[in-house]
Amino acid sequence: MAGIAEWLASIGLGEYAERFRENAIDLSVVRDLTEQDLKDLGVLLGHRRKMLRAIVELQREVLRTPQAGAKPASTDHAGRRQLTIMFCDLVGSSALAARLDLEDLRAVMGTYHRCIAEVVARNEGVIARYMGDGVLAYFGYPQAHEDDAEQATRAGLALVDAVASLRTEPATELQVRVGIATGMVVVGDLTGEGSAQEQTVIGETPNLAARLQTFANPGTVLISESTHRLTDGHFEFRNLGPVALKGWAEPMPAWQVLGTTEVESRFEAQHKSRLAPPIGRDEEIEMLLRRWQHARRSEGCAVMLTGEPGIGKSHIALALEERLQGEPHITVRQFCSAHHTNSALYPFTRQLERAARFERGDPPAEKFAKLEALLVRADADRVLLPLANLLSLPPSNRYRMPELSPQKRKELTLAAFLSQLTGLAARQPVFVIVEDVHWADPTSLELLTMTLEHLPRLRGLLLITARPEFTPPWPGHAHVTTISLTRLNRRNGAALIERVTAGKTLPEEVMDQILARTDGVPLFVEELTKTVLETGLLNEQDDHYVLNRPLPPMAIPTSLHASLMARLDRLAPVREVAQIGAVVGREFSYELLSTVAGLSKERLEEALAQLVRSELIFCRGEIPQAIYTFKHALVRDAAYSGLLKSRRAALHAAIAGAFEQRFPDLVETQPETLAHHLTEAGLFQKAEAYWLQAGKKAAMRSANLEAIAHLQRGIEASGHLPEGAGKDKLELAFHFALGPCLIATQGPASNKAMATFARARELCERLGDPPEQLQVMFWLTTASVMRGELPVAEETIAALLQLAEARDDLPALLNAMRGQAMIRLFMGQLTGAHEAIGRAYEAFEASSEDDRLAARSAGQDAGVADLALMSWALWLLGQPDTAIVRMDAAIRRADAISHPHSQAYACYYACILHALRGEFLVAQGHAERCIALSEEHGFRQWRLARALRGICVASLDPSPSALGEIGAVLDGYRSAGYQLAITALDVLLCPPLLNSHDYEAALELIEHGLATANRNSERILEAELYRLKARVLVARGGPAVEAEAQALLDRALSTGRSQHARTLELRAATDQAALWIHQGRREEALNFLAPIYASFTEGFETHDLKVAKVLLDGLR
Repeated sequence: MAGIAEWLASIGLGEYAERFRENAIDLSVVRDLTEQDLKDLGVLLGHRRKMLRAIVELQREVLRTPQAGAKPASTDHAGRRQLTIMFCDLVGSSALAARLDLEDLRAVMGTYHRCIAEVVARNEGVIARYMGDGVLAYFGYPQAHEDDAEQATRAGLALVDAVASLRTEPATELQVRVGIATGMVVVGDLTGEGSAQEQTVIGETPNLAARLQTFANPGTVLISESTHRLTDGHFEFRNLGPVALKGWAEPMPAWQVLGTTEVESRFEAQHKSRLAPPIGRDEEIEMLLRRWQHARRSEGCAVMLTGEPGIGKSHIALALEERLQGEPHITVRQFCSAHHTNSALYPFTRQLERAARFERGDPPAEKFAKLEALLVRADADRVLLPLANLLSLPPSNRYRMPELSPQKRKELTLAAFLSQLTGLAARQPVFVIVEDVHWADPTSLELLTMTLEHLPRLRGLLLITARPEFTPPWPGHAHVTTISLTRLNRRNGAALIERVTAGKTLPEEVMDQILARTDGVPLFVEELTKTVLETGLLNEQDDHYVLNRPLPPMAIPTSLHASLMARLDRLAPVREVAQIGAVVGREFSYELLSTVAGLSKERLEEALAQLVRSELIFCRGEIPQAIYTFKHALVRDAAYSGLLKSRRAALHAAIAGAFEQRFPDLVETQPETLAHHLTEAGLFQKAEAYWLQAGKKAAMRSANLEAIAHLQRGIEASGHLPEGAGKDKLELAFHFALGPCLIATQGPASNKAMATFARARELCERLGDPPEQLQVMFWLTTASVMRGELPVAEETIAALLQLAEARDDLPALLNAMRGQAMIRLFMGQLTGAHEAIGRAYEAFEASSEDDRLAARSAGQDAGVADLALMSWALWLLGQPDTAIVRMDAAIRRADAISHPHSQAYACYYACILHALRGEFLVAQGHAERCIALSEEHGFRQWRLARALRGICVASLDPSPSALGEIGAVLDGYRSAGYQLAITALDVLLCPPLLNSHDYEAALELIEHGLATANRNSERILEAELYRLKARVLVARGGPAVEAEAQALLDRALSTGRSQHARTLELRAATDQAALWIHQGRREEALNFLAPIYASFTEGFETHDLKVAKVLLDGLR
């Protein structure tokens, strides 16, 4: 109903409209008029009866519809949103009803309801329902605000005071109790028809608010945990701990609100502890410091910091204030408010009240005295009296307030503020902060304009913060600088995350998702990181976190939800277009939107234009080729989360249909897009084919991380299909495609890979030996190898070879032959390994390209792996030159087929080979390339190359930092369950420790390697471990050390000979000869070393043979 005139006209009494207006009677008052009131207004008797009946009907309507604030249009759909709900109840209403006459009770209740309506409306709330003595109010609907929870809490406190101070006839003391809760609800037109329809809220939040109210003592306000989280810092609380509430199985945390704090900055309220310096803002702060130094010495100046919400404007202002603490100055802080955009001089009056230390409940005279004390140095007529008048404070008898016109009074008031600032600057340099000037009222902007003009004559810096949409009303000034804050880059965003986690590292996929969804906005980064830490998704382990379950899409933090929804609600008429776009994704095209929106061309284009003007979305190109992008991922999420699930599903289905019918090229190139919309629409059967297609396409491009995401979505969707062989075949296809991607990115021994292999084996057993079975067996065998279970793996690989041969499955045979060779190699069975690798490579060279591609499901190319393993075997067997030829061939093949995982595999094996040969510069080059490939493609298992790079650096120039990196990488490798090739790293790390004289660490490393060799049968470098232990003991010195070293060298020699590891035998023999030379047994040394050296037919320019030759030449 538009107003009092319309209501009077609707009941046929429009002739009284002017009389009602003259007496300031509107719809909020008319419900409380009595017959005597109407008589006093001169309403005729018959009309009074008619009007009283209409007032009764109006009262009934009040009980059915929201009364304070705007009611959403009837065309609004139900939606999901975060809401703060307040439940207020009148204490002792039953006793009141028994004591008062009915008409007196009606008058008291009317006064009570009017009071509540006024307080709720003043705090941007909406009365949802009057329920006798109870009142239900919403904060955040139909219009969200950035501080709905704070406004609700302020309203609760105000209600307690306002109701207690009500003057009623007859005189009655009233008290209320208030409960407030915040949470996600569904809100919309859900009950009733026509005028009786209510905006009903569904969810536990209103029930929680009501239960908290019943638990509250008279005259108190209780809030829920979620409301406390959003308002902490703005209010003083008493923690009541968990309280038992009817309807809740577990006690719920509750807080009693005691009062407000002095903090006005929302940023400060959210950061109550000492602030850390802003990350990535050094240049801006240095510039502000330069401006301050100039301003305090000579001419005042101003800087305007602009940037979107959460970008760090307040943080920079506080950081600058902190940097100035050691200098003599005066700080003046003023805060504009979104709720006082039409309250004249609000930020300046609030600052004045804070500076004068006004307390709630101070009588006017005491406030005037405090103001007088504050302005004791100022001229009374020019400063004190105008400011007292502004604050509605009557002066004491010593002063006389002159009669002035409103315009003259305003001029004096503005001059008074300016005079006060001038007086402060005359005493000390002044640092003035005016925050959120985009919310400033017109008179405040006028005062700011005057201040800027006057500023060069003062010693001071004026720092103004504003959002990008703010257009300054003042003209350009040479002494005013504008700084536009940009978003944080990835490095600074990661640093901010690390600050929130107190230096503990997050899993990479968690870090990536936080950075992707927060777009470099510091507030978003902080709040989303805090939310992730609170979800229970992560387990804390020493200096890092690990995921305890698959990472779901991250929800919008409660602390950001209201702010994001407020942006959408300000565009309510076109919000639905934004929501449809959000269903498409962060980016959507005009062509697609026009197909599914169901709007006329004109309406759609105007809605999109409005969204672009508001900077909620950006536009690229011209209609109809235009592409739109949400400014923030979280804004898109907020728009999407506001839709009911049923509405989302319908839109996803419509979008999927449009893709299939109108965009077949996109479906071909991006099948995952169609698969996503089909899945969200609940069309799981149809979605499965596209998820599988998307996963395979990504894997073919070596986009393994994307492939994993697509395939896992498909596996999740398959859970909605009916049980049966068809579902099992489909799920197996997904796991079969997923296996190689997990091997490439995380390694076959990772928990995720092992779970995939186990599920695939289970499906194979249920389906009865399908073609995929052999490859699944190979995966499980490879996992056993990587976990160091070599004897077990040796048995399973033999069985797999037999099956592959019996089924004539050449791809499986290629992998099984190589697997057998690899197991033998690491078990130290070098001749058997060399023979097996030779057969495997012959089979590979004879195979077709299709078989080679099929064999690549093991994770890497079979030919590359054969050549790399062959090179290791040849080097150990005493053919160092041929070994390098084979390794170079492996790298060339990996590069020729452009298969990134095979390239990383080859580089890793090449790095270890060259490092074992003492060629650390060459090894370092391979390590760097392996690391680069791993980072580009997400190959986690090959990140062990970082340790190899550290070993190469430490071997060339030992340093504590290099050794520290090696230890951290090795710990991560072992903690992930990997055991294979650890002894190679133990062998390589020992010499740098020996060179840095850290003998105990070197011995500990060798003992670890020997224990691994005994436990896992990984004896490939066992002889080298014995030799190195002897060297460390000799270097450390001590009694009987030579005898112990001799025993170890004997063990190294016998082990090398039994394995036919001629290179390791030569090394042990060289050390043996050196020991004998030291003991004076030169002839024995010559006779022992010479025949071993002579047995070599190649490799005479390698380090090992050069060292042996120098020793022999010295003996001859």
